[in-house]
Amino acid sequence: MRKKWLMSVLALLLLVSCFPLFASKAEAADYSQGVDLSGTTATIWFKSTVSTSWTDVHYKVNNGAQMNLRMTYSSSNARYEQAVTGVSSGTAINYFFTYNNGTPAFDTGWFSYTAGTTPTPTPTPPNPSGSIYSIPAASIPTAPSGSLSLKVMNGTGGAYPDSQIYWGVLGINPANGQWSYLDLNGNLVPISPALNDASGHLTKNGVNYANIYHTVSQASWVNLPKITSGRMFLSVGSPLYIKTYTEGFAGPDINNLTDPNRNIYFDFVEFTVDGSGYHGNTTRVDAFGFPIQHRLVNLSGSYDRTVGELESETRAGIFTKYQNEVPAAFKSLATDQAPYRIIAPIYGSFAPGGANANYFAGYSGYSTKDILRCDGALTDAATAAAINRHVYTTSNWNNVANYYNAAPANYYAKFWHDHSISGLAYGFPYDDVNGQAAYLEVGDPKGLIIRVAW
Repeated sequence: MRKKWLMSVLALLLLVSCFPLFASKAEAADYSQGVDLSGTTATIWFKSTVSTSWTDVHYKVNNGAQMNLRMTYSSSNARYEQAVTGVSSGTAINYFFTYNNGTPAFDTGWFSYTAGTTPTPTPTPPNPSGSIYSIPAASIPTAPSGSLSLKVMNGTGGAYPDSQIYWGVLGINPANGQWSYLDLNGNLVPISPALNDASGHLTKNGVNYANIYHTVSQASWVNLPKITSGRMFLSVGSPLYIKTYTEGFAGPDINNLTDPNRNIYFDFVEFTVDGSGYHGNTTRVDAFGFPIQHRLVNLSGSYDRTVGELESETRAGIFTKYQNEVPAAFKSLATDQAPYRIIAPIYGSFAPGGANANYFAGYSGYSTKDILRCDGALTDAATAAAINRHVYTTSNWNNVANYYNAAPANYYAKFWHDHSISGLAYGFPYDDVNGQAAYLEVGDPKGLIIRVAW
């Protein structure tokens, strides 16, 4: 959603036409699976105990390129199979499955196999009641036509009570073109400068701000009507301090040392709801505040998909992993505004005048600033994405296995892909090229669930 909706829509359609990456969480009771080795051929197999008419396997051999294939059903073995040839002793295969149970599609966890051994599942955390997957799709209330039901979940594991998790939605009401905020009754209420001083307003450092926020404890489900350029601000411990105007609002500016939100833990989700459905995403284009999961379910039950950081990730763990995994030039992005956020490169030492302002020098002919902002002299989406992913000088810009394999590359963006559901993340403005963004879209939305984790 970061540049043009059309780009995101086309990328998503191309991706979904291959296989359903954004599937729901699988139930282990639905299937058994394994790998059989005969000579140098390993057969990955999947045996369903539910109503399955197709199964896809996604696998990597020795951490090579990921293959995504529709499996063949073996009547004699009553299971789905995919042969992998050229397997010698010690060859490692990592794989997971996407399968259907009637209409919905589900993703399993990752499994690993080394030739000559028994495959074992990659450890996955339990899914307690606080999991975004714990809400049955059938339990989501059906909203009035043209809208959907919205729920914000507390996934902080006790770090913050429901009364300390704040959310607020701002956007344009397509019915009248007015900038508005969403109240708990599902109404879009026009905003203006007067809202900053209205009854119940917020105050920080002697300055008044609009109070457009709610807490998780105030409502289980809220009706979300059609809205254009919607943004849901999320924060813990404190609401955000945002000035409202008739023509828009002044949101948090992490680059401004005097911004009242610099010492608040916050994040956001962006979306549009229109005549063609729901279109939305989580984003790391500016910063990481805390883990978010973003789940979308449709009315017919054929679409139930989740993006965002993996539920197994904790905020503290992400900060530690970031320092351990990114190259030296990128490490300070996790300390510049700690403990509140990990900032994007352009807000740190990669900005003009910074120590890494010339990080991409000599690679493509574009400035580091334009490459990271995908702006200025660099507005072609595919080119901008190829440079960030370090495939600009290759002949194939769409082979995901080649992304971020050498410097200079946007290793900040790589990190979020490595720690997100299905490897999907918005790490820079044109990260939707080749379907890599954490983007969800469906024409008949029923429910939207946003989980704030810690």
